[in-house]
Amino acid sequence: MKFKFNYLIVGLIVLMLGIVFTAVVFSGKEIKTNQFQKDEISFNYPSTWVTVNQTRDSQIVAFTDPGANLNVTVNRQLIPDGYKPSENFTLNIPGNQSGFKFISHQSVYLNGNKAENNVYQMKDNGTTIQRTEMWITKNNALYSIIYTTTNLNLNQNSPEIKALTQNLTIKDANIPKTVVLGQVSFPTLGLDWNISTDTVNHYGSVYHEQTSFYPGQNGTVGLLGHHTRYSAPFNNINQLKAGDQVIITDYLTQKKYVYSVTSNGDIKADYKTNPVQFPAGSFNLTLITCYPPGFQEAAYMTHLNLVTVEPI
Repeated sequence: MKFKFNYLIVGLIVLMLGIVFTAVVFSGKEIKTNQFQKDEISFNYPSTWVTVNQTRDSQIVAFTDPGANLNVTVNRQLIPDGYKPSENFTLNIPGNQSGFKFISHQSVYLNGNKAENNVYQMKDNGTTIQRTEMWITKNNALYSIIYTTTNLNLNQNSPEIKALTQNLTIKDANIPKTVVLGQVSFPTLGLDWNISTDTVNHYGSVYHEQTSFYPGQNGTVGLLGHHTRYSAPFNNINQLKAGDQVIITDYLTQKKYVYSVTSNGDIKADYKTNPVQFPAGSFNLTLITCYPPGFQEAAYMTHLNLVTVEPI
């Protein structure tokens, strides 16, 4: 009888501990979860979240919860040589260009991983959208958890978010090398090209000039593309007119940078002895190709200014 009584006491204690644990993890709200695992990253997530199709190379997985008007992406991007993230991974672009209203920053720990947590708000047809970004640096890569919602009360302490972050595991790993930084789009030309970081001699892509700045940094971004070779990405660059848009989808900052053409057809004949410069102090973009087409007698340049920054 005493033996059975002891088992009963132990069972009650275990049950009580289980109830306390659930309350601590999910703030008193019981949430059923599923597990996600891919390569070196794993976590739990609410079973009400639905996975959606992967939309870009840096995206590990994306979820949506229609009932909560919530979208979540988990991303990973290898850090290219020479790239330095902004302090605390905050967006340092003037408000009239960024479209993002900075709300708060906080350094947090997600299951032992230090993360920079930034909260922004944006307007979409009069509706306020809240975007929270959590950034982790590990394995020479940038990991980000980004969720957007119209629920302005949703934050890192919300049960739905803690269900993911409290179980997040990122193991030490050798990340597969990728040379794709993002994508550049030309809406008026109907063209999209990858942005590579190693050479201009790739089919289907343009090259990010290493001496230039990266999108989101306070300086001019430089993209080089062939005029007639390797898919000829800049073959029709002369058709761009003042006011036409060019969009960079940047996997490092997980944002879209929308630029507007200010001038087209600047010819630099001495570019071999006097290289094209990419000055600091302005959020501009310069597109460069050879001139005349198929020859390298001069550099043909298109200049653009940043108009706005948008979420991917």
